[in-house]
Amino acid sequence: MSFDEMLDGFEIVPAVDMPALTLDKFYRLYINRSARRLIDVKPYDVISIAYRRNPDEIALIKAGGRFEQRRAAELTTSVFPLDKRHYLHVKVFARLYNVKVGNEPVRYVYDRGASDGRVFVFRRL
Repeated sequence: MSFDEMLDGFEIVPAVDMPALTLDKFYRLYINRSARRLIDVKPYDVISIAYRRNPDEIALIKAGGRFEQRRAAELTTSVFPLDKRHYLHVKVFARLYNVKVGNEPVRYVYDRGASDGRVFVFRRL
């Protein structure tokens, strides 16, 4: 019997939480440990953000990807440093896209990413 047949019907249990982002009422976007490992970022690294309203998704983009000239120019205007507590301060994002957060934080979970490790898309729960 092969290992695949033996594990048929089982779900693999992750050792850490699912990679996720949390937007709080102060418009800070927290990147959890699993997401930081996935993205490979440390405090004071710079990340760009892209947003899609429908479906509600946030893309985190690391510098140095293979982008068209127009897109690369846009990314230079989207510079968010990760602070020492692993927050991105995104009040401008919330204002531009009219994102409202009540008393409960908004959570985004990892959905997909680029094969070169530069773009990571998170969808709203």
